[in-house]
Amino acid sequence: MKKLHLGAYHIAHKGWINTDVTWQIFVARVPGLATLLYKLKLISAEAFKYHRQGLFRQIRYLNVVKRFPFADNTFDYVYSSHMLEHLCPDEADVCLREVHRVMKPGAVLRLAIPDLDAIIAQYDPNNPEGTLDSMYQGRSRKTQPLARHWWHYNATSLTELLQRLGFRELERCQYQQGRCVEVEIIDHRPNSLFMEGIK
Repeated sequence: MKKLHLGAYHIAHKGWINTDVTWQIFVARVPGLATLLYKLKLISAEAFKYHRQGLFRQIRYLNVVKRFPFADNTFDYVYSSHMLEHLCPDEADVCLREVHRVMKPGAVLRLAIPDLDAIIAQYDPNNPEGTLDSMYQGRSRKTQPLARHWWHYNATSLTELLQRLGFRELERCQYQQGRCVEVEIIDHRPNSLFMEGIK
């Protein structure tokens, strides 16, 4: 059974190919570099903690807006949590087409993303900045582009996107419930929109 985890950042699930685009992967390959960068205040205390725990050494580099380095029909399960919103719509198309390509027929895709409907429901006209912060995750151009949110989906728009790209049997799921294996372990953000589909 082959399992692919996209957008892992520092969260490595045992038995999965855990991937991300973070530059911390390359820092982790050079002994002592994380310590130096932390002392120079070029990485956060949180990132340094993950380096000390060896978490980034368990992550494989994968740019999801390029062709994946895997053959067609390779994976039985693909999982991604809070990554899709970091892609523009055209990039999301590229990513999900690649996901579809590398999945075996009958394989399961599970996505967890911020729910646009929930974000809008929290809108307070006396504090619009709160909603905007939730939507975009950054107020400055200095915010790292990879950390920003570029697009959001609700259940309807995500279903339409996945259907258009060839996924079927789409189902909105509850936290830690669904057809994906180990869902009770891999789901870690309960206030999300969870969607599963089959190739």
